[in-house]
Amino acid sequence: MPRIQRVKLTCPELADYFRRAFRPRGEWLVGIEVEMMGREAATSRPLAYESAGPSVRRVIEAYAAARGGALVLEGDRPVGIDGAWGGITLEPGGQVEWSSRPARDLTELATEIDAHLTAMRGVAETVGVSWLDVAVDPSTPLADMHWMPKARYGIMRGIMAKRGRLAHRMMTQTASVQCAFDYASDADWTRKFRAAALMTPIAVALFANSSRVDGKESGWASYRQAIWRETDPDRCDLPDIVFAPQFGIDAWVEWVCDVPTLFLRRENGLIASGGTPLRPLLSRCGCDAVTMEDWELHLSSIFTEVRSYGYLEVRSADLQPGPLVLAVPAFWAGLLYDDGALDDALAMGRIFDDPAKWRRGMDEASRNGLSGRVDGVPIARLAAAVIARSSAALASGAACAGSGAGVEALSRLARAKDLPQAVR
Repeated sequence: MPRIQRVKLTCPELADYFRRAFRPRGEWLVGIEVEMMGREAATSRPLAYESAGPSVRRVIEAYAAARGGALVLEGDRPVGIDGAWGGITLEPGGQVEWSSRPARDLTELATEIDAHLTAMRGVAETVGVSWLDVAVDPSTPLADMHWMPKARYGIMRGIMAKRGRLAHRMMTQTASVQCAFDYASDADWTRKFRAAALMTPIAVALFANSSRVDGKESGWASYRQAIWRETDPDRCDLPDIVFAPQFGIDAWVEWVCDVPTLFLRRENGLIASGGTPLRPLLSRCGCDAVTMEDWELHLSSIFTEVRSYGYLEVRSADLQPGPLVLAVPAFWAGLLYDDGALDDALAMGRIFDDPAKWRRGMDEASRNGLSGRVDGVPIARLAAAVIARSSAALASGAACAGSGAGVEALSRLARAKDLPQAVR
């Protein structure tokens, strides 16, 4: 393994990490991550990593046998797959997360999603598992969950238990659909980040799919959102700086540097960092200096509704049943990849453009979904207008090429959610 270079990093250099990822419009891609929770088909029990019957390890091996790819190992244990079709990683409770290859358009992404879901159905038959199609385990007691043998989660398990009452439920019993989008400049990054943030309450209501927990109704349309509220206040939700006039890449980096770190990468693997914020660690030199690998690792522990790597990631959608998965990236691509739709998203989101207003909107959307109201306005009406705008941008071809599949996905979503006929 090559020796990791250790030189002292500064906040401007960390900000350049995002600026080096600028892509011209003609090179914008779209990606998706889909998490799914497996249960033993015969008993509905959660899967252990290894067992005599169905297991997470067998799921990984069966998926690799079906689609190819190199097993990713920790010690002698496969904990993921690296394939030409994307990657598989394990979440703490055995959730199987598929990350697509970046796709040129939604039609290509639809093909990738279909191939993955087909493979997952085949794995289910081979191994003897069933896949939950909701975003929170509806019935399994938290105490019955198994933990995956990954170093990252061994560190996180103890730390996160002290940070939030529901942190372990978040880690082991939730699943989501996350989408990734490119940006072209500082201004484009900021506009997309803010638009995605302001549209998050609408997306939460639209894709709410986790009302049951512990065998009963939770009182939330998206109990997954309730779980995130009691996970870790330092790294979840959205910081107030997102709503400030001066918000941009540099302000984001300053905020991220003050979030407590969970771990650092050293030559022997991950080590616990003791919860020290990144900023004081930047002054270290020599073997203890923070590296860009540490920076990327820290970014992966930022669990805000919108976050950034060399792309913007939107994280607000509950896991959807298979036929509705494509609607999540379609919803966002129509809004974020067309300049006119992006302007309109920022305008429509003014009702949430303040930390207190945004959190009230999130609360109403999380509790009541599309039945909720914001300032007397039905969320369903707001959602219908946003879907109509996204669909129009896709249909015009302005958002991205090959968007016919996205338009159909949004139409399917509108029918499934019984939104007004005008947006279908």
